[in-house]
Amino acid sequence: MEQAPNAQPAIPSVQSRSTRSPLVRLLIFFALAGVFFLAIDAVFTPWAFFMGGHFHFNPKWAGWGRMHSNIVGDYVIYMSISPYFGRGRSLTDITGRGALCTQRGDNYTLDVGGSFERHPGIDLQGKTAVIYAHNYSRYGSQYDPSLEFRGKWNNPDLVLDDHGSLTQAFYPGGKLAAHSNMRPIQEVVPLKLHEGSRADFDAACAAMKSR
Repeated sequence: MEQAPNAQPAIPSVQSRSTRSPLVRLLIFFALAGVFFLAIDAVFTPWAFFMGGHFHFNPKWAGWGRMHSNIVGDYVIYMSISPYFGRGRSLTDITGRGALCTQRGDNYTLDVGGSFERHPGIDLQGKTAVIYAHNYSRYGSQYDPSLEFRGKWNNPDLVLDDHGSLTQAFYPGGKLAAHSNMRPIQEVVPLKLHEGSRADFDAACAAMKSR
């Protein structure tokens, strides 16, 4: 059908334009904020973009690994870590979240913190690491299990040991021990964190429980 000679092209309503405009400004704000925080990481913690020995645009690293103790059995752990800025903190402090599953089928959400060897530049190869991981509790005061790991980067892995904390945190068979920091160290358990995703961790947990 032909358009009438005096018909005018449709003009977006003022209301439609005014609705889109704040949304565009909000998207621009978040984009600029993301660039700003990435720039801060690039200046102060360039190593965060090279964890594992290769470049990644997001200054974060995630890995998982298995732990076997002759005393308290088998476990799988996952950690996701990134730089941690704050008053009184060094430029190699880290924060993150993680998870731990046991041979019994228990699962724990972990709050992760720690630090790497100072002045690493961009290459963490061979640099030491100290990592603390305890049961995440937003409102309570129960943090068991509470684990401690020490070791170093051997790219692309983090090669650690549990500093004796696994046998403090659990009884034989994987039952959680209360007030674990009061229990004696019975065994030092090695841990190699391989770069990987939460899905890799979940698959390893499922395989362990099915045995």
